[in-house]
Amino acid sequence: MRVKQPYEEGFLIVLLLLAVIGLLWLFSPFLEALFFAMILATATYSLYEWVLPRVKHSETYASGIVSLGVFVTVIAPVSYLLIEVSFQIGHLYAQAQDWLALQTPESLGEANSKLLSWLSLDIDTQQRLLSQVKDNAETIIAFVQEIIVFLVQGVVGSTASFLVFILLSTFALFFFYRDGHRIANHLKVLSPLENHYDTMIMTRFANLSTVLLLSILGIALLQGISFFIVALILGLPALFIGMAIAIASFIPIVGATLVWFPVALFLIATGEFVSAGVVIFFGAVINGFVIDNVIRPILINKIATTFSRDGEGLNAANHTLITVLSTFAGLIHFGIIGLFFGPVIAAMAITVIEVYEHKNSHLLDKS
Repeated sequence: MRVKQPYEEGFLIVLLLLAVIGLLWLFSPFLEALFFAMILATATYSLYEWVLPRVKHSETYASGIVSLGVFVTVIAPVSYLLIEVSFQIGHLYAQAQDWLALQTPESLGEANSKLLSWLSLDIDTQQRLLSQVKDNAETIIAFVQEIIVFLVQGVVGSTASFLVFILLSTFALFFFYRDGHRIANHLKVLSPLENHYDTMIMTRFANLSTVLLLSILGIALLQGISFFIVALILGLPALFIGMAIAIASFIPIVGATLVWFPVALFLIATGEFVSAGVVIFFGAVINGFVIDNVIRPILINKIATTFSRDGEGLNAANHTLITVLSTFAGLIHFGIIGLFFGPVIAAMAITVIEVYEHKNSHLLDKS
């Protein structure tokens, strides 16, 4: 038996760390797309397993069929919604710029005088506010223009890069289906943890990916369709509002509010008080309370029961505080795709903590 040379193990560990860091650096432009493809593949892997025996266990055919199906049913519709919303925002931006270009301190003051007349303020207070508005009208207009430009550039820019991101994710999706089980087995071999813990982490990741993906798409569909019907009845641009609500609903609790609240304000400003009341009712009660706070937990439980093994990962996916904070954090760090990344990363961190707690329970003080 060969005797290990001094420092051989330490040297090998250093080489291993350098190899991992080098690969992460090399593939850093593609890590987000690969991670998104891994989430999609993990969430829909049961579909791949269902297709595999029906194509004579051809992994290539099964991977191609499921990848195409996921692209057509999930990736393509979401991509279309983002592109369409970006075009609509660009159109609204042009209209807003034209309107702002026509505004003068006098017209802005007149508009504000109408607004102040609705408020229960005394005449002196209204006069002081109007005077301040007129004195700072140019600054206000310039500030609003900067905000509009910032928002449009953010959305359109994100959508342009999103197309490249989607193409790469779809390409990687095929290989995650075909080689996913071999990658998982290889990770178990390389991991110093017991296979029980490796399986626990991988199972939790699979369950979280499934619950998160299907619940987000389900809630987006419900909220988008409900507001599409309401907007259609009220004579508003139903398709655009429905799509915008569906995209915004990816952000739990406050997402759809970013769309229906400005719509309600616009209707109030134009004197459509009944329509504004309907929009506020559907936004706050139907979408905000019924769908987001009542139907969402029921849907998560149903999905977890149907697709997840033993419901592992359900608590993290159904924890409102963790979901909201991790969603916003993912949005800040990764852009719109972070709506998927944030909750999964947070929940997986909790899983690792649970593995540590379970493995070292005899060392921890639980008194």
